[in-house]
Amino acid sequence: MLIDINELKTRDGPLLIEKNFSEGELDMASDVSMLRQPVHSQLQLSLVGEQIHVKGVVGANLELTCSRCLKSFERSIEKNFELDYRPDPMVEEEGEEFSLAYTDLDVGFYRDQKLDVSALVAEQVVLEVPMKPVCHGDCKGLCDQCGADLNEKGCDCQPGSLDPRLAVLADLKKKISES
Repeated sequence: MLIDINELKTRDGPLLIEKNFSEGELDMASDVSMLRQPVHSQLQLSLVGEQIHVKGVVGANLELTCSRCLKSFERSIEKNFELDYRPDPMVEEEGEEFSLAYTDLDVGFYRDQKLDVSALVAEQVVLEVPMKPVCHGDCKGLCDQCGADLNEKGCDCQPGSLDPRLAVLADLKKKISES
């Protein structure tokens, strides 16, 4: 969903957008997560000079895959955010450099007088997905020998052979647990 910046220039107040975005509209294909229902968003876009200030809320129900036991689980997110966007600095020649100040690192850029709101919403959802999702804090995961789900039942596998280079650390762990 593209917003024309020229339309914002003609408005007296901020542009309010309330929209549900489907997974297809957000282009969020992932092996780790998928949407259970469309992402609900409420956005307020204000123009200050050439800078666009976006204030909003996104809410979503995600289906994630646990990185330990590989089972699916659901997680709901609701995130408030504020972002600023400026016109993309034009680079005349390939390889031309320009400098950014530290304060520029939290600013996004738009091109051709258009701001892609769907990309903005997708970014906010993706930022809430953990790098290693875990279904619950005490998930035991899978046995590294036989693949059994250790949350459901134990297994009779013996610990694998220890790399001789790590034997010193194994001894240290044993001494710490004994004391």
